[in-house]
Amino acid sequence: MDDVIEKLADYVFALSEALVNDGNANDRPILTKRLAACAEMFAQLYRSKSVASIQSLLQQEEHGHGWSFIAGPSGELIAKKWVVFAKAAGIE
Repeated sequence: MDDVIEKLADYVFALSEALVNDGNANDRPILTKRLAACAEMFAQLYRSKSVASIQSLLQQEEHGHGWSFIAGPSGELIAKKWVVFAKAAGIE
């Protein structure tokens, strides 16, 4: 459980950094939406103490990563952090 929360935090920090530092206005709604999903996942993990509680949210976000692309180096970092988090949470 701690590993999943740690990986989620790494993903959140990558999203937050991109939101603050990237100049691409088109990415802001995507970043904001993903941060909101992270907040919901964290709350579920905190309340339930179970990774199973976020499986449907993970599936939704996995689908979203396939449809929306974040440009540049931030996008690459975010994608990598997502893969690490998703694997830790049981999504291949």
